[in-house]
Formats: sequence, structure tokens, C-alpha cells
Amino acid sequence: MKPFKLLIISVLYCNILASQNINDLTITIQPLLNSQNLILEKENTESTIINKFKFYLTNFSFTKNDELIWKEKDSYHLIDVSNPSTLNLKFEMPPDIEFDQIHFSLGTDSLINISGVMGGDLDPTKGMYWAWNSGYINFKLEGKSKNIPFEFHLGGYSPSTVQQVKLKIDKQKNTIIYFDIANFLNQIDLEKEHKLMSPGKEAQRLSKIAGSLFYLNE
Repeated sequence: MKPFKLLIISVLYCNILASQNINDLTITIQPLLNSQNLILEKENTESTIINKFKFYLTNFSFTKNDELIWKEKDSYHLIDVSNPSTLNLKFEMPPDIEFDQIHFSLGTDSLINISGVMGGDLDPTKGMYWAWNSGYINFKLEGKSKNIPFEFHLGGYSPSTVQQVKLKIDKQKNTIIYFDIANFLNQIDLEKEHKLMSPGKEAQRLSKIAGSLFYLNE
């Protein structure tokens, strides 16, 4: 057999092996409003309308018995309800690995923030970059509730602002992670506080609340 044909066969064989050594995992992020799937610009029975809802989930890793099993490289995902394709996160991981917990961060860490303008989900055109403040908005929620307009842009990359989330998982496929916006708004007195657009202690407090509200399907 000629060397060129051997080379082609070898490349094809390696590609087949590579495809067999990857196990795709899809995690769906499902934003809710009062336990119902969120639909932007639609008023619910509680007179609440959500116009924008975006947030960053980063640094995904998977553990079993608290031991690291697999960690995603360059792990940052912008969840944007106006773009349904962003709600499905796909991970290419080695086959036959087992894990019992998912770890991720709500927000972007200091390394990303000091690296300047970036592309992909971190592209400033995504509307999640504070040019005036040299950093990313981690969590953006805009809407109106009982005739009170609200805007919450939570950012900053201090450890108190970027929230670490850890969830136990029983199933390894078709995982759905929920976030109910009502649970967030219920902890805010909108008559006193309905606009936050800068880092600080209040942004840290609300970020901590947001980070605690992710939960898995039963």
C-alpha cells in the first residue's frame, strides 16, 4: 500500500477513535417566573413582566465524592433568554465518567475581567460589558412588577460578587437547572430598591441571593 493511502487511513482511524472517546452532556438552563417557563414581554398573573434576563455561568466542573472528575476549559457561557439556543449547554467530556455534583460560578472571575475586551460570549456587543467600569455584568434583569420598573445589573469580580454554585445530581443526562425570577424579586422591596447599576455591597448581597436560587429537576 502506498504511503499516502496509509496516511489517509491512519487519519481516518484516529478521527474515529477520537469521536468514540467523547461523551456529550447537555445541561439545559430553564428560567422560570412563578414556576412557569419565562416568556419575555408577557405579563403574568402577578402583574410582572420581564424584558431582559441574561447572566454568565462560568468555570463548570464535575466531582464525585468531592473529588474533581472533569473541568471544562475556557468555561464561560452567556445565558440570554432572548436567544433560546443559549439555554442548552453542551459539554464534551471523556466517556464513562461518573459524577455526583456540578460546580459553576454565577459571574466572570477576575482573570477574565482584567484580560480586556474578549470575543464569543464575552464580546461587548452582547450587552454585558461595562466600558465605563472595565468589567462584565454578571447578572442582568430588567422588567416591571406592579407598575414599578426595575433594572438590576449586578457586576464586579470580587469573590463576594462572583457566586459559587454547587448542585447534587442524580442523572448524568438531560439535566435541567432552574432559576425562578420570582424567588429573586420576592426578596427585594421594589418600592425602595428598583435600580442597581454598579458594583458594591448591595450588588454583592443581591448576587449572593441570585447564586442561591439555582436548583435541579427532581
